[in-house]
Amino acid sequence: MLYDLTMLRKLSDNDEAFILDMLQTFKRTAIPAIARMEEYLVLKKTEAVGREAHKMIPGVSFLGVKELEKVLVAIEENGKSNLDSENMHMLVSQTKKLVHELIAEFEKDFTL
Repeated sequence: MLYDLTMLRKLSDNDEAFILDMLQTFKRTAIPAIARMEEYLVLKKTEAVGREAHKMIPGVSFLGVKELEKVLVAIEENGKSNLDSENMHMLVSQTKKLVHELIAEFEKDFTL
């Protein structure tokens, strides 16, 4: 399983409607955020890529998606350092893959 909703369940007092809302919000916002990251990469705006990753980290953390959280932190750090865009391309591709897998898993496990 790619995610662990333990923290979200604890924070929401196991409020299923709240949890579904969080999943739907992630589903609605993650793909456009990745599209912006890809656009910024083309423009060689690595700082902007890092800022987009930074915006995604809290939601991903609440959803207990540790692997994706690590990748987003790496993107954020690379963006702050204006590091190698080749590495950024790889990290953004990895993010896109993980997000699509995560959304598919959410759709399988919940009615979104």
